Amino acid sequence: MPSLLADPVFDRRLNELTTTADRVWLIGLSTGLVLTLVAAYPFAHTPSGNFWAYAGLLIRGGLYLWAGDSLRGKGGETLVTLFRVGLVAGLLEILIDWALIHWLPTGRLVYLTGNDVVLLGSPVWMPLAWACVIVELGYPALRGYALLKDRMARMMAAAVASTVVAIQAGVTIGFYEYFAYRADWWKYEPARVMLGDFCAVYIPLGEFFMFLPVIPIMARALSNPERRTAAALESGALFAAAIAAGYAVAYVLLEVR
Repeated sequence: MPSLLADPVFDRRLNELTTTADRVWLIGLSTGLVLTLVAAYPFAHTPSGNFWAYAGLLIRGGLYLWAGDSLRGKGGETLVTLFRVGLVAGLLEILIDWALIHWLPTGRLVYLTGNDVVLLGSPVWMPLAWACVIVELGYPALRGYALLKDRMARMMAAAVASTVVAIQAGVTIGFYEYFAYRADWWKYEPARVMLGDFCAVYIPLGEFFMFLPVIPIMARALSNPERRTAAALESGALFAAAIAAGYAVAYVLLEVR
């Protein structure tokens, strides 16, 4: 990890981050939130809720891909790399979804989008949803680390930035779980520890755990521009492992007696 954080290519990518890239990130984040709210409230419990899910994800995904070419040297490469890593992690996450749907004794995940194309047990748009979430939480982690690394030891800066974003991930996902429930995208069967009647608490807690290693994982991806595909596959697989470990630790802590 120390060698990854000190990699000169990673440092260069961090130094390229600009307010322009910040605005693209903010537009993507705001688009996702607004269209999720539209699906969860005006179109709650209607088939049109799915339309707004697709619209939000396609707009955000297109925006991050656009940034890769249009914002070269201004943070675009970081945004598109995060997106590639997130897409790989999201594709692998459908295997984790299968476990959440079928293998758990309590708090099972139940998808409600019955008219969707399904990958294994998940809606076809779920990998894209994970890719967008990983961009929107991974980018502020890197931005925070970039601001802190010159003021304290790199390991400490990474720990602080990752912990702040991990807390943000747990809180944010708690809200999104409620909106998803209202939009009829998914829900959870009763668990020992529930957030209302719509979400098992191991989910937001698992999100907290999985984002703790986000900075070294993304450092690995950003440090290898000459082998972008291999780096995205490797880093995406690492983040998928973090997803699985995060949910597993949270489930054991809250649900296993």
